[in-house]
Amino acid sequence: MAYYNTCCKCGANLDPGEKCDCAYHQHKEEKRQPKKAGARKEVRK
Repeated sequence: MAYYNTCCKCGANLDPGEKCDCAYHQHKEEKRQPKKAGARKEVRK
């Protein structure tokens, strides 16, 4: 019987103790995309 965990974000099947890197890749792709002209980062006080 195979034992594995499933990532709740992307659904990948992971070995016991393995951490999914889907959030890392998503963050890396967001940095790679050029920013839109006029887009401003919202600052909350």
